[in-house]
Amino acid sequence: MDHDLASGVRRASLRLLPFMAVLFFVNYLDRVNVGIAAVRMNADLGFSTTVFGLGAGLLFVGYTVFELPSNLVLRRLGARRWIAIITVSWGLCAAGTAFVQGETDFYLLRFLLGACEAGFLPGMIFYLTQWFPSARRAQITALFMVAVPVTVAVGTPLSTLLMNLDVPELAGWRFMFLAEGAPAILLGFLVPKLLPDGPEQASWLPDKERSAIRETLANEAGAVVSHGNSTLGAALRDVRLYVVALIGFGISGGLYALTYFLPQIIAGFRETYGVQLSITEIGLVTAVPSGLAAVSMWLYARRSDRLGERIRHIALPLVPAALALGIALYLTSPLLVMVAITITTVGAFVTLPVWWQLPGALLTGPAAAGGIAVIAALANLSGFLAPYLTGWLRDLTGDYRLGMLVVAGFMVIAAVATLVLGRDPAFR
Repeated sequence: MDHDLASGVRRASLRLLPFMAVLFFVNYLDRVNVGIAAVRMNADLGFSTTVFGLGAGLLFVGYTVFELPSNLVLRRLGARRWIAIITVSWGLCAAGTAFVQGETDFYLLRFLLGACEAGFLPGMIFYLTQWFPSARRAQITALFMVAVPVTVAVGTPLSTLLMNLDVPELAGWRFMFLAEGAPAILLGFLVPKLLPDGPEQASWLPDKERSAIRETLANEAGAVVSHGNSTLGAALRDVRLYVVALIGFGISGGLYALTYFLPQIIAGFRETYGVQLSITEIGLVTAVPSGLAAVSMWLYARRSDRLGERIRHIALPLVPAALALGIALYLTSPLLVMVAITITTVGAFVTLPVWWQLPGALLTGPAAAGGIAVIAALANLSGFLAPYLTGWLRDLTGDYRLGMLVVAGFMVIAAVATLVLGRDPAFR
């Protein structure tokens, strides 16, 4: 990497990534804080585990339906305007969850939250392709996506703290939804000032660095055309796109099942192992696996970039992650359960930024925004299916074991699909 390109990438990273990571932290917190809220909310509203699992997962129905349209609008309007609109709208929906009175309200607001934030993550992934060369993109994506495990590690204890505050006329979980929805509304007004649509609009980028970034990205786009797709129609006819989505489905399924149900699993340690924890202690224990994942994520993505290898970096961690999840709830102590869940959490999280590099091997030009949206939409269907199945199987069998086995199966399928995809020259 020549001096001007390296300097430009470093400058862009320092200017863009901190704010993008803050946005993603708030986004993911507003998506998953319902998991810790459920420890009290379900009892207050009389929700069964199935009702909660369905409501938690309905976010991803709205997400899937509006993913492609949202990303196509982003390409037309530019990141500044559309991400600002998305951020404010999801903040309003997240805060509105504080006023849920029953199942219908819960289902509706979760669906609307998914619809409003639908274009955010694929839009941000597409945005990174407009700024950073592929040789650095996995670690850049990891620096952005580290917000996800950090959200669980920091956000869960924060949520429990807010739930414990004595606020007149509001149950603690209701205040938590209000307090954690408000930052998105405020941050939305900063997006137009802090996220230029591309290097051409960045006044803080010197001309030589801007030219180096632009030329590198143009050369990479030309290389993708030789074995990929430059139109959305061609991308949608390419079976490899759906294999990439299937891999993401398996990775996300494990993460979302744990994110939404781990606080309830830990709360269940009282019945299973005689270990009683307060809501604050549940939040702290929940944070441990994701805290370790946050440390591992960037180091692993950096290794993938350095070696220029993606397939094994995705497939290999998924195997122990799936095995650990499958046996976790059959273990004989809460410590062993948490060790197994930590292996699953770290194994799944470290694959995410590497997996997000696979679409770049297939998509360029007009196909990129739409193709990334389709992949994200299909992958995130597991965000609906995994929580719903986990909740339904919990009510059917009386524990979470079968649900975790099913989700572990998703991860095994993802590992196998990755190895199959690796036989294609585009991914070598």
